[in-house]
Amino acid sequence: MSSNSIQKRGTSTSPDEVFCPPFPTEEALDAYLSSIAAPRELVCPITQELMKDPVVAEDGHTYERSSLITWFNMGRTRSPVTNSFLTSTTDALLPNLAVGSMANVHREKLAKELIAICEGVRKRQQQRLKQQKGSVGYDISGVSVRIEGLLDAGADPNDRVEGGNTPLHLLIQASEIHLADHLLNHDANVTVINDAGMDCIATAEQALLLQQENSRINNPTLEEWNDFIQELKRRESVEKARIEARDRARTQANEQHRERQRTLAANARSDGAGGGSTQGGLGRLEDGWGYFPSLAALQFQASIPGPSPSLAAYENKEKERMNRILKSIGLIILVFFLFT
Repeated sequence: MSSNSIQKRGTSTSPDEVFCPPFPTEEALDAYLSSIAAPRELVCPITQELMKDPVVAEDGHTYERSSLITWFNMGRTRSPVTNSFLTSTTDALLPNLAVGSMANVHREKLAKELIAICEGVRKRQQQRLKQQKGSVGYDISGVSVRIEGLLDAGADPNDRVEGGNTPLHLLIQASEIHLADHLLNHDANVTVINDAGMDCIATAEQALLLQQENSRINNPTLEEWNDFIQELKRRESVEKARIEARDRARTQANEQHRERQRTLAANARSDGAGGGSTQGGLGRLEDGWGYFPSLAALQFQASIPGPSPSLAAYENKEKERMNRILKSIGLIILVFFLFT
């Protein structure tokens, strides 16, 4: 089912029109799931899921980085695909940028369809509220199986639409907290703030307040709302702790990188002061004639080994002689112009 057809159903003027109806047969359901499944080359052979950080191993196959590292950490030294021995493990992993780009395109395509469904659910609920019909008789089984199928296929649960709302925001605004559970089970972020300045917890509290003001709506129940909000708060604390840990790790990695750069710079200065070769380092730019050093010196001098001591002494002596000649010529020209 395309996202366009879903959007047309979601914006129907009649709230009683069937939105994302249940699949009539198992064959129809299998056909839908096949239509949204990721191509085989974008699926990790270990997890059988759409890859987020694909890497190429020594056997030439592409895997999800975290799953392959876990594979090696379990003491396994054979290829998960070919069963051949791997002489190197995590040190030889290279990012597969082409597969990563294609996987992101497919993930974004699924996310658009997911958002279209969630927007349709919210608009349908708003239409029913205007006509004071509540949510009685609303069969969400067709919506539920589509949302779960899209998430299992790799849809991003944290994509945003106009207004900064995520799929989780949209389902909470529609009071469909049972559908929102699918998103929470696939690590949807609850700390995301939309353009109105509301995170998912504030959105849930506002939706509960609106439901209490409308006596015709009694689903979900107050107890279900309270349990849902408590779960959001629990996940919020977990997310904040994870974000803090990630920031600490990033800060530590940046500090280690800066320390390595300072050490390399100090070593380069030490080698330059000692007059030794700087091959493999930053190089030592020699004095050039004129206003700018030569392009060749800038590009290649770092990779050229320094001259022998005797040759270096001869070069310095010749440079000094040429400098004296040039200064003498310059002085003669200056005197000529002054007295003519």
